[in-house]
Amino acid sequence: MDLLERGTTTLTTTTRKKRKNKEDKKSIFDIYRSEKTLKDYFYYLNGFLNYVYDGEGEIQPEEIIKLMSEIEKDDIDDYLAYLVNDKKLKKTSVNTILSGLKSLFKELEKNGYSNPSRHTQLFKTTRNLDNILKLSYEDIKEILSKYRVYGDKNYRNIIILQMLFYTGMRSSELINLKFKHILKRDEEYFIKLETTKSGKEQYKPMHEFLVKKMSDYKNYVKNMFSIKKEELEEYFIFPTSFEKNTKMSYNNLYSLIQEMGKVIGKNISPHNVRHAIATELSINGADILEIRDFLGHSDSKVTEIYINAKSILEKRVLGRIPVPNLEE
Repeated sequence: MDLLERGTTTLTTTTRKKRKNKEDKKSIFDIYRSEKTLKDYFYYLNGFLNYVYDGEGEIQPEEIIKLMSEIEKDDIDDYLAYLVNDKKLKKTSVNTILSGLKSLFKELEKNGYSNPSRHTQLFKTTRNLDNILKLSYEDIKEILSKYRVYGDKNYRNIIILQMLFYTGMRSSELINLKFKHILKRDEEYFIKLETTKSGKEQYKPMHEFLVKKMSDYKNYVKNMFSIKKEELEEYFIFPTSFEKNTKMSYNNLYSLIQEMGKVIGKNISPHNVRHAIATELSINGADILEIRDFLGHSDSKVTEIYINAKSILEKRVLGRIPVPNLEE
């Protein structure tokens, strides 16, 4: 007797539906864990999809999942070749684009889609030590001594430079800071970072010098613009407009740091300030793990460049070279 015919129970055929059809899946903005990060990647994604599908114009959000679900590894390889050979982009720039695409495909993969970027490797690159050493502690002191403060915006810029240096924070972390993110516990001050590269909240201790500067700056803003103490907590610390409390863009931040660099004849970016404090910490005896944690790196390998910079600055290698007497 057939196994299905055993017993008295009669088996009937039923029509069942999947709990959720593929067409009912979330939009790309719902799938991706960080809407802000997705928007940052959207520029690269738009260029990629327009290249693969031979089109022009802005890709609409509702199109993205369907278009990406039909991408194959060859499409990605062709696009990378195009960026390197035709667009002449540096490998670091191509890696930025590829990292964004891989991140997006990874999120789609979690939701049941294929990931054609899984086995596509980033280009091997070396970090530019010249860029790491572009700005020093002495340079920053010189900028602060020469930069003229004529109003609230100039004062803000001075505090921005000090905040970047004494915390080593990233640009995105700085422009999202509000006064409520400065916390005090047991007479010690900390900065709460809600927008970090890892997506996790982090806390940075504040140097006592920075605590004093920030206190003076906060009182200045409160009195200058007649803002109530409790209302000030919700204000951006470094807005483009104090009256409107508008968040500063990265381009604004980059431009003002460039302008400050011109005071000493250097072309610098906010990230150069981050390099400067990391190198200074290494020179003054901080080990690689301390610097890693201070900068918020997830991997110590990223931090190793500052140890190399220390060796160069201290000229340790030169001290190991024997000095010949060429006259003998």
